[in-house]
Amino acid sequence: MSIESRFTLGVVIPVPVPHRETLRAWREEYGGESTAPIAPHITLVSGSYLHSWEKAAAQVRQVAGSTHCFTVQLGAARTFRPASEVVYLPLLSGAEECWKLHRELLSDALRHESEFAYHPHLTIAQNVPAAQLDAAQADLKDVQITFEVESIELFDTRSGQWNFSERISLQS
Repeated sequence: MSIESRFTLGVVIPVPVPHRETLRAWREEYGGESTAPIAPHITLVSGSYLHSWEKAAAQVRQVAGSTHCFTVQLGAARTFRPASEVVYLPLLSGAEECWKLHRELLSDALRHESEFAYHPHLTIAQNVPAAQLDAAQADLKDVQITFEVESIELFDTRSGQWNFSERISLQS
């Protein structure tokens, strides 16, 4: 069954345990309860797709199947302020691989325009009072988290909310 073009999809790098729980706690502390249902992740693509869901999902599978596992290292908190009220953890390593995945995913069925230029990162807090953003940036100034990226995850917006669709392994 095809999903109409008004739907969007998301392709993300999930953060593995035990780091996922640490990052989830920081996101709740600094980003508020609205972050609780969203697992910590690095977004590769978020937007609409040009063709059917099946074609878009097939492209994600093809790109993942031709991508080798890689290492991500997250560093000290930074901010996008004043352009955007966001505090995030930058990628000290793994950013080039994320850029490559992003570019390959956006070819063909997933091509779309985005409001912001792609910048691989992990969001800690956004659209919260400045004091919370300031606290996140100050408290997370010594962060160093490293993990292996072995898969990506595909989400859709059926029923008007983000829904997990599938986890797709990268090449070993």
